[in-house]
Amino acid sequence: MADAAPNSSLLQPIGEERRVLLANPRGFCAGVERAISVVEAALDRFGPPVFVRRAIVHNREVVERLERRGAIFVAEIGEVPEGAIAILSAHGSARSVKVAGQARNLRLVDAICPLVAKVHAEVENWYRAGRHILLIGHQGHPEIVGTIGQVPAGAISVVASPADLEVLDLAANSAVAYAVQTTFATHDAEEMIAAIKARFADCVGPRTSDICYATTNRQRAVEAMAAQCDVVIVAGDVTSSNAQRLVEVARAAGCPEAFLVAVAAEVPFERIAKATTIGLTAAASTPDWIVEAISTSLRSRGYSLVEVPGVQETTRFKPVSLETIDRASFPTALSDRIEVVRRDVDAVLGAAIGTSTTRSRRLAEAMRYACLGGGKRFRTLLVVAVADLIGGSYAQALRIGAAIECVHAQSLIHDDLPCMDNDDLRRGRPTLHRKFDEATALLAGDALLALAFEILADPLSHPDGATRAELVLALTRAVGQDGLAGGQMMDLYPPAEPTAADLFACEARKTGALIRYAVQAATMLGPCSADEQDRLLQFAENLGLVFQIRDDILDRIGDPAAVGKGLRKDESSGRKSATVIMGLTGAEQEASRLKNACHEALAVFGSKASPLRDLAKFAVERVH
Repeated sequence: MADAAPNSSLLQPIGEERRVLLANPRGFCAGVERAISVVEAALDRFGPPVFVRRAIVHNREVVERLERRGAIFVAEIGEVPEGAIAILSAHGSARSVKVAGQARNLRLVDAICPLVAKVHAEVENWYRAGRHILLIGHQGHPEIVGTIGQVPAGAISVVASPADLEVLDLAANSAVAYAVQTTFATHDAEEMIAAIKARFADCVGPRTSDICYATTNRQRAVEAMAAQCDVVIVAGDVTSSNAQRLVEVARAAGCPEAFLVAVAAEVPFERIAKATTIGLTAAASTPDWIVEAISTSLRSRGYSLVEVPGVQETTRFKPVSLETIDRASFPTALSDRIEVVRRDVDAVLGAAIGTSTTRSRRLAEAMRYACLGGGKRFRTLLVVAVADLIGGSYAQALRIGAAIECVHAQSLIHDDLPCMDNDDLRRGRPTLHRKFDEATALLAGDALLALAFEILADPLSHPDGATRAELVLALTRAVGQDGLAGGQMMDLYPPAEPTAADLFACEARKTGALIRYAVQAATMLGPCSADEQDRLLQFAENLGLVFQIRDDILDRIGDPAAVGKGLRKDESSGRKSATVIMGLTGAEQEASRLKNACHEALAVFGSKASPLRDLAKFAVERVH
């Protein structure tokens, strides 16, 4: 409704006090100010256009002002032209969004609210700890979508009410953790947390509340004044969860009516004409100018404005850096690279396995159990490092890595079976056939092997069909008679008196095949001369051998708790490993020689090959 001149017939009798209680705090929070300022700073520094994925904050007025300055808002990252500047919204983005942006060579800037980032970190840590996560929030909200996207599919269940909790297919003894959407209603969150704790004995949560301080403060301010008001007006966008919750809180706290309005023109003056006391507040994503326009309109109708005392907010967040999230900012420390690559490849694997209700849930769970949440992701790290060295795509490297991890997981499933190594533990957890059963383990291995080729054959792995065919062909060879399968047979049925040459021929296939493939596949992702490829493959050959020799050494001297599986099996089974044929000292000396050979093969690349040298060092010195 347009803001018209006051109608005297709608006013209260002369002499009766008419007032507007202005809630404190109200309006913009530090996270919203930070997000808007980074778009403005990018426009100032780089000039238009600057692309923004989704609304930077949930307020159409704010979005339109930024559009007038040259910001272009898009629904998906694929709509942004290659190489352009793209800003990710304050609500947070799934890891797959960042990977897709890197694949398009976008100059990405993440404007995620630090409080949302806190929830992301909590969720990742609980997933790593093996807990199922109950995310309290509204299904489909951008913050919820972004949080779910931090971990593989199926690791999180979204619940908004106790009724949602009741229909979950989770046993009462399940290990769970809960997290909360930062804009969820405080009282509703408390009710949900109590219900979760009542159902699950093994339940953990964040040390401090996930709900945004601004959300809490604004809800409490409305609660404190609602009972005094005939009407509460909440200034905010209809898409804002924060704004919607304020309306609900006002009604629950005793106010007869509460309205959500985006701008002053939407105030329903005909419905509030008889109100003596009106409460006015604003969502955390609502700018001051909208509140001022509503206040001016109410003042023109005879209302006086009264500031209600409230909490003084002093929180300030560090401005978003305009340093881009791309290869140049990829972590240099190996421990940091491991964490980033592990999270990113798990996201690819989780999406590839999927959550389709038309498939066997048990099979999908077994596949996830086998290939997610554990392992060093050594082979994927190799693909990423080589691709980075030659200027290849990070996103494509991740997909190749995911295919390799599927094959690797399948090989471990087979290794652990009673007919092979008969292991009960893998990475400190029950092996797949112990967790499920042998038949499920075999089928999960089959499905993972098929999934590896499905990933490689997808155009997302490489736009060129011939290259995809080459990737698939090379992997079939790495898996078959000249690779994993052949090496496993050599290990099961060795010569009566195997030599070191026999041992290395076996290990070059059994362990070296996937390591060699990781390097070979990565060289297909960018410009790589024949000489450079030869040197990288020499590096891979030596690395595959040193990796397996270190496994043999760990079986002899390792700590079972650190390694995460039973040890000393080579000696008890009579297997002729490197430590048996060469002795422990000889195996250690050979590992050192092979490490030096890795470095020699990389010498031509100079300092650019430092990540590969780090991986060679890790292969020799690892304790698990």
